[in-house]
Amino acid sequence: MRRIARSALGALLTLCPYPVCADPEPPATETAQPPASDVSRPAPAADPQARKAGPVEWVRTLQLLQDRIAVGSLAAHESQPVLMARIEGDLLMAPPEVWADRHNVQAAIVFALSGGGPAILRRLTKKDSPDTPETNLARGALAYIDGQEAEASRLLKDIDTATLPPTLAGAIALTQAALTVNENPVRAIDLLDRVRLLLPGTLVEEGALRREIFALGQGGDLKKFEVLAIQYLRRFQHSIYAGNFRQRFAFQLTQLNFGQDEARFAAFTRIMNELAPESRRDLYLLIARTAVQEGKTGTALMASDKALLFCAPDSLEATQAQLYRAAAEIVTLATFQTALQKLKAVDRARLPARDVQLLDAALSMADQIGRGLARSATPPDAESSKRAQVQAAADEPGSLIPKAEAMIGRIDQLLRKSNP
Repeated sequence: MRRIARSALGALLTLCPYPVCADPEPPATETAQPPASDVSRPAPAADPQARKAGPVEWVRTLQLLQDRIAVGSLAAHESQPVLMARIEGDLLMAPPEVWADRHNVQAAIVFALSGGGPAILRRLTKKDSPDTPETNLARGALAYIDGQEAEASRLLKDIDTATLPPTLAGAIALTQAALTVNENPVRAIDLLDRVRLLLPGTLVEEGALRREIFALGQGGDLKKFEVLAIQYLRRFQHSIYAGNFRQRFAFQLTQLNFGQDEARFAAFTRIMNELAPESRRDLYLLIARTAVQEGKTGTALMASDKALLFCAPDSLEATQAQLYRAAAEIVTLATFQTALQKLKAVDRARLPARDVQLLDAALSMADQIGRGLARSATPPDAESSKRAQVQAAADEPGSLIPKAEAMIGRIDQLLRKSNP
């Protein structure tokens, strides 16, 4: 049991109802699955030949399957639930003497933390279970899967993973990182570094790398953030999880304000240059749209312009880039009128639903700004101003360059009190 499988949570270390943990073994065939529930999956009848092998071999097979996710095997992704159901059935039907071997208990913990669900851990941690190190690990893993973070932290936070076999060490370290990332991100990053060193080339490493990139982005270590982001884009660009990574990565980049200074922009450029032109275009579009939602005007404009460099003139992608740019431009009085004309010229029939929503929100905001400009010489009374603010707050999606920069500074403080 060398490697560990991670649960299929696309989220970073904290966001999912079922935490992520174990990850699989080297390239073979792996997959991602939604976190398992407490209810056992309908499992095929146990194979007598498979049962001779035992939990260690069964979980190793799962890890080999799961590692294929990191190289983009859709077939592995689709077949994983079947294999997991079979393994769960075999684990639950295993005779009591199987669990006298601590390696089998370790394999069951890895299975559960790899997305296999809590059923086997409930059985191994019954009140009459022997109080062994493995049983205590199983209790901590079960608490984590059940969402009892305080209990999981109490049981697992002081575990020295250096004393564990690599596969189990990776699963436990991933869990520890998830439990500590908010209160102690430095420790979480150290744990993720250890996971990556323990299990190179596996889905476990892929998962740890993704999580560490986002933890670094939040913590401000931009040099290491850049190095690991480039590493991920070079080595795991075909992972089943790469699409989710890019969406979250786009959000992270907008938060880091890479257009803020030359050094940051140079780092941003080096990261983007790792992608093929089409992938670069798509990520720029993601960044531009996210920046509009997050109120990052400069980033939205920069990313839209970059995306346009990779778009065919009349393509959907060009239409999207123009939409995002115009949505960012309406927040400035100097570009408001031209941005409004661009928004009106967008062919909504070509847009996906979420971009139609953004277009409608931008047009609604532009209409409010236009009405504010028309009556700027006569400041609105308090009640009408309050209604406008409520309407702006209701617009979707996101903050729409925070509600058109708070209605362009309340129409630039009513055009400086009507240009006195």
